[in-house]
Amino acid sequence: MTKLKKVILSFIFLSLCSGSTAFSYAKDKPLIFVAEELPPYHFIDSKGHACGALVELVQAVLAKAELSGTIEIQPFARGYKTTQTQKNTFMFSLLKTPNREAMFQWVGQTYKSTAVLVGLKSRQDIKLLSLESAKPYIVGTIRGYHSDHFLHKNGFTEQENLSLSVTSKQMWSMLFNGRIDLVLTNYMALDREITQAGFDASNIAPYLSLANFPTELYIATGLATSNKVIVRLASALAAIKKSGVYQQILTKYNL
Repeated sequence: MTKLKKVILSFIFLSLCSGSTAFSYAKDKPLIFVAEELPPYHFIDSKGHACGALVELVQAVLAKAELSGTIEIQPFARGYKTTQTQKNTFMFSLLKTPNREAMFQWVGQTYKSTAVLVGLKSRQDIKLLSLESAKPYIVGTIRGYHSDHFLHKNGFTEQENLSLSVTSKQMWSMLFNGRIDLVLTNYMALDREITQAGFDASNIAPYLSLANFPTELYIATGLATSNKVIVRLASALAAIKKSGVYQQILTKYNL
């Protein structure tokens, strides 16, 4: 066999192998990544594009894994339901909680938050030593969030001391207008969220940190997504963290 023929055959073999690999993952495409509006982690910019620290992280993971995908910013409840029921859909900043553990497949951690009860600085009457001591006050959060389930589990009820809002803007409006006393929030991008709601974030003060509240945010997908894709994404995420790219992205956004 001539040297030229060997080169041609080798090229054909490599092409077939490459095509086979691409085909094995083609059936798992397209991948869809979803998250709610939460600057600077994930949000829609002035041109209508998905932007933010965790958006860039997902883009880096997809590039490293050599997989294609789209990123969508949509309401939490819709993204949560779609991720559970639709194959190849991923939430990329889902709080990992005990009640969600078996409902999803967990690719890897993207960020870590801190749960805090906050209120207006002017409320000098509020003195909290524990979550139990917050029960005489009305605490607000977003309906469907883990904080909703957490407060219910710890004895808060909508008839007495729990207020559930559909949007963060509605929730902050209720706090600043004196209709609720406190807000349970994860303290992620708190200043920007309040400012976007039309209020002055400098008027807010933390009253109690909740040590027993889950803090780890993950890329997660439903049970129907292929394990091959999950392993590929998990390996890419680990490699990006090890290489320093992850920290570079966080630093870019002052996180």
